[in-house]
Amino acid sequence: MGVFFFYMFVASATPLFLWIEYHKIAVASIPGIFAMWILGSIYIISPSWWLEAWFIFTFAVNVILAHWAAIVLYGMPFIRARRLQSQPKRVI
Repeated sequence: MGVFFFYMFVASATPLFLWIEYHKIAVASIPGIFAMWILGSIYIISPSWWLEAWFIFTFAVNVILAHWAAIVLYGMPFIRARRLQSQPKRVI
């Protein structure tokens, strides 16, 4: 359960990283983060199989969103720079 909580903190920080360049994605991820924390808290209080399934689902969606955000923020500038370097220069 400790790994889940570690990733919950990472996923919760995702909108902070996205805020400067991608406002809409940051705002869209906030309800999922609230749902993940609420379901996680309820599961700790009274564990049941259906609640665990919903918790894992919201957790997985938020982790995927966090990884996608990391790729967009940190990987895409590198990929764009590499594409510009590999394109042949035009002679006009």
